[in-house]
Amino acid sequence: MSSVPGFHNPDTFELLPNACLSPTARDIFDVLTARQEPGGVVHMRQQDIAERLGLTQSAVSRAVGQLRDKGILGERQRQGTLLIHPLLAGYESLAHMVNHLKDADTFVWPLNFPTGDIRPPRTRDPRDGTRFAPGPGGGERAPAREARPVLGVVRSTTS
Repeated sequence: MSSVPGFHNPDTFELLPNACLSPTARDIFDVLTARQEPGGVVHMRQQDIAERLGLTQSAVSRAVGQLRDKGILGERQRQGTLLIHPLLAGYESLAHMVNHLKDADTFVWPLNFPTGDIRPPRTRDPRDGTRFAPGPGGGERAPAREARPVLGVVRSTTS
């Protein structure tokens, strides 16, 4: 029996928020990483995932499709088997990960989300449309909010 995968590539996991996954896709990814064998193979049907998370099978199918579109999951290996991207998979040790990635039989497909240093915002940035550059290299200061006049209560003096 294989040992439990306990080592993950921390550099790649830091990039995972860049994928902008739906909450359902993130929950499914968490279930898959918990159930994987070393190297990222998961023997679990979508129906089992749906029952475990209390979701419909169509919601699980859409989320698994999103994980595949982002490159986090590979194409279906066979019925009931999923494959987590080798850079996001769990391994027995650092040496096991390095050996697995160097193996000629290991196919490392591209991740389809930004993997640079800048993470896209999850919500709309109020500075959109300005020349504000949030990077540490400079740019101009964030525009100040317009000052609002102080409002007071006006009392009528007519009697």
